[in-house]
Amino acid sequence: METQEFIVQATHHSQQTIICSLADKLLRNLPIPVVFFYRESVDQKTLIDSLKKVLGDFPIFAGTLKVKGDDLLLDCNNRGVLFAIAKEEGTVDDLLGELPTIEKKRLVHTIDPKQTVASQGPLMTIKVTYFACGGMVLGICWHHSVGDMHTFMYFMEAWSKTVSQADYAMPLIVESRDGYLQENLKDNHNTTPGVRYLKLKDLLELLFYMATKARDKVSLRFYFSDAELESMRQDFIKKSGENLSKNDVLCAHVFSIISDLDDYKKPRYLARAINYRSKMNLPDNIMGNFVSSINTFVHKELEPFQLAKQLRNSINSFEQVHADFFSTKRYIEAQAGSKKIDRFVGKSIDPVKRNLLMTSWANFGIFDVAFGELKPFYFSSFGDYPFPWISSLAEGFSGNGLIYSALLPTKLAKKLVQENTLQRIHNYRDPQESLPELAEKLAWLL
Repeated sequence: METQEFIVQATHHSQQTIICSLADKLLRNLPIPVVFFYRESVDQKTLIDSLKKVLGDFPIFAGTLKVKGDDLLLDCNNRGVLFAIAKEEGTVDDLLGELPTIEKKRLVHTIDPKQTVASQGPLMTIKVTYFACGGMVLGICWHHSVGDMHTFMYFMEAWSKTVSQADYAMPLIVESRDGYLQENLKDNHNTTPGVRYLKLKDLLELLFYMATKARDKVSLRFYFSDAELESMRQDFIKKSGENLSKNDVLCAHVFSIISDLDDYKKPRYLARAINYRSKMNLPDNIMGNFVSSINTFVHKELEPFQLAKQLRNSINSFEQVHADFFSTKRYIEAQAGSKKIDRFVGKSIDPVKRNLLMTSWANFGIFDVAFGELKPFYFSSFGDYPFPWISSLAEGFSGNGLIYSALLPTKLAKKLVQENTLQRIHNYRDPQESLPELAEKLAWLL
């Protein structure tokens, strides 16, 4: 496999410096790698030329991060994006068949967040892999402090529309992200912060876990068809009397099964990541990390439909009850401040207590972003987390159905793949239903 690497910079550039938010700081050690699979390809010149134009309007992806005192600054200096082109024999379908076992660097140049800040390196990498069959894979990685998935999808839509010579929505880039929220959000006086401070005992406990148990993990992926999800949703709606979403019912369904099969029987958190722009009446085009989590402490056995109803009620009351921008800010300032930001973690992130984090990559319009007429047929996050109890939902092939991915302890994972458990997981699936060809073909998809 031959690979070329070079820097792509914006053709037009205006210098600006952004003061990152507390959320950006909390996420500053995380990269976000993703992959898009295409049946056909776009030539490299078209991709690069359009990227040069778009980066001028999205300078946050072409800048660098630097630390100044207690501040993390995003310097929009047109440092550029690291761009790579690779060529492979074979087909994209062949590669998809072995996707969970391949080396990550084969498709994505994953950045090292700490090294990127220390060396003032690029905050985004893009790798285009062309296949002999005519298809291509776009592997993209960006530094989480730049922005969340919503921010990234605004960039992707702009890039793809530039290829099609169409207009795109301009981003809103504010100089001080926390300053903007301070001025535009109303304090709901929630006293529960979204993070916890790791005291020495907690830190030692976590370090011991990381040294002894964190690597004992297996990644599993389950496919749920639209018909299967709708059947589940209607059953849960009938039992709960609540208008539930597919995400609500699937989160509750899989969490209930995982909790039931796990040997750990103490109460635990189910954390559900949420993009709160619309919940808090923020502009849809604002760039940054405007994400939080709804942390549901499951302290007793609940029927799945009861848990789904609880999740929906939490989302509906997010602005009044669960929004934690002000409470988190007050808590961090009271404990140790930004100078010890690495000692703060999400309140529900605790693999020792086997809390489960669920992130949704669905409903971002991934499969509607087209380079000309070319749309992806498969998308996935492509990271490798340092410990288990991380999971995600993503839309399935060409946007059909949902794929639930979970990184779990090996012993528990073995229980989940047993035939009787798989029947329980898919008890809403019609045995006569014809699934998409890839859902039937891919051995790693359960």
